[in-house]
Amino acid sequence: MLVAVAAGVALLEGHHDDIEDLEDGQDSERQGRILFPFVSIVRFANTECSSASTLNGTCLARRECNDLGGTITGFCANRRGRCCIVSRTCGSTSNVNNTYFTSPGYPAAYSGGSTCSLIVHRCNAQVCQLRIDFLDMVLAQPDGDGNCISDAVTITGGNTVVPVICGDNTGQTLFVDFAGNTPITITITATAATVFSRRWNIKLTQLGCDCPGIAPNGCLQYYTGTSGTITSFNYGTAANQALSTSLVTGTRQMVNLNYGICIRMEAGYCSIQYAQAAGDPYSFTVTGDVEGADATVLGTALGAANNGACTTDFVVIPDPVVAATQVPVGTDRFCGIGFVPVVSNVKPFVLYVVTNANEGATATAPPDIANRGFSLAYTQVAC
Repeated sequence: MLVAVAAGVALLEGHHDDIEDLEDGQDSERQGRILFPFVSIVRFANTECSSASTLNGTCLARRECNDLGGTITGFCANRRGRCCIVSRTCGSTSNVNNTYFTSPGYPAAYSGGSTCSLIVHRCNAQVCQLRIDFLDMVLAQPDGDGNCISDAVTITGGNTVVPVICGDNTGQTLFVDFAGNTPITITITATAATVFSRRWNIKLTQLGCDCPGIAPNGCLQYYTGTSGTITSFNYGTAANQALSTSLVTGTRQMVNLNYGICIRMEAGYCSIQYAQAAGDPYSFTVTGDVEGADATVLGTALGAANNGACTTDFVVIPDPVVAATQVPVGTDRFCGIGFVPVVSNVKPFVLYVVTNANEGATATAPPDIANRGFSLAYTQVAC
């Protein structure tokens, strides 16, 4: 019988199939470790391991992987263990690190149906956070007013408030704190009445409280490295095909967003610069009329707006200065259909995303038209 203990050690006791696992060139290591005939102990950590596929697994004994319904893809721990990929789909639970949550029949398209949920329990009491990597996440777009009506991802049970999202989110990563032993539930709504070729593959990694990769409090997303690109949920250069209630091209932005994005300050760096993604005129289209703007405005300083002009949807960057002149901007709110590069010296490095509950026209403002969201390149600046 195979038992996994909290210390990450596997015990193997006298079963013919499992003893065969030890016979791949390990006879010398087994010398002197036989407690009595047909009983032996094998110790190895249940760490992450690489497999022959694009997915990573967890190093487990063969019997344990089979008991979990996992797939063995190779050896690990000097051939003592097996690299085991654990995958779950609708209506399942898991307390296994590096679990993959996939749509029914993945990678084939899923036409939708009843609500699909996975309940994630902590591996042990030393786990504080769940990292959620959307390796592949393609759902139906929001309606033209930014509401996730047909399809939606809802994450509940944790100490982190997670907004409802939908659309194209491949490559996005979320960090959700566990609330003690309360499980985190990931629920995906995919309405069959909406004809769409949807699919998802989500990697779930449990992070220990002392893990260097754990996200700071208040950070729904957490980036590392001296440079990179931050994109809003469902960002894309193609417009939403749905019309808003104002009967104009709808938005890819979702309503009711309010979350923080943090960037780890690397050693030797003291400030951070943000700029639009190079070569992409849609890379900062947060408010306003995208379709009505020509090339001299869209994605340029002429299309940029800040301060009092940003009352509905905006990005907050603390205490910024204009990158080209080092002159203080005088506000931390940015919106419009263009973005002027800025630098922030505030630590920790963080920006916030806010959208209101209405993308249509109001009594005092015209509707937002064909907004995409944002794709901002960040570069840390050396001290």
